Parts: sequence; C-alpha cells; structure tokens
Amino acid sequence: MTTDQYVTLAEVKEMLDAESQDREFTPEQKLALEHAKGAKLSAEQARKLKAELLDLEFISDLNNAEMVAVKLTDLLPTHFDDVRLIFQKERRIIDKKQGEQIIKLVNDYL
Repeated sequence: MTTDQYVTLAEVKEMLDAESQDREFTPEQKLALEHAKGAKLSAEQARKLKAELLDLEFISDLNNAEMVAVKLTDLLPTHFDDVRLIFQKERRIIDKKQGEQIIKLVNDYL
C-alpha cells in the first residue's frame, strides 16, 4: 500500500533536475521540469517554510495539513484573501490573525 507524499514545486524541480542528468526526458517530463522552474524558492527554503507552516496549530490540526502547507509554500500568498481562498477548499475559515501569521512566514522567504 502506498501513502501520498506531498512535495513542493521547488522539491519537484530539484528531483527532476537530478533525474535529467541521468537520462533523456519524455516531452511530458520536459514540460513538468519547465513548469517546476517557476518555483520562487529553493528546495531547502521550501522545506523550511513547509515545516514552519506545519508548526502552526491551526494548520497542523487539518486533515490535509501537509497538502495545505505545500499549497501555501508553492503559491506564497501575500494577501489575506489569497490565504482565505486556499483554506476555503478545506472548508475551514481562518481569522485575520491566522492569515497574518501565514503571510508573515511567507514574507520572511520572499
């Protein structure tokens, strides 16, 4: 049985870059690598931000906490409305204070 593992776009870029050294990619894989090159953070920064987001109690309490942390890390929201939209899919309403915590963490990496 497999378990899902959520990785950030920066981590995908890191994995694809490493794999591209060993073999030729299919057109789809090349497209995925091109998309991943749009990541604004390094893989190390993305892992750190994801971990810091998961340390926030209101995120770690979610059923899909890792997925939400990855989404926040990939999108790097800088406005409360953007943060609210990410949580809306989880049917979770966050208050302004929680949104500002997320924005502060994100801004530390920008």
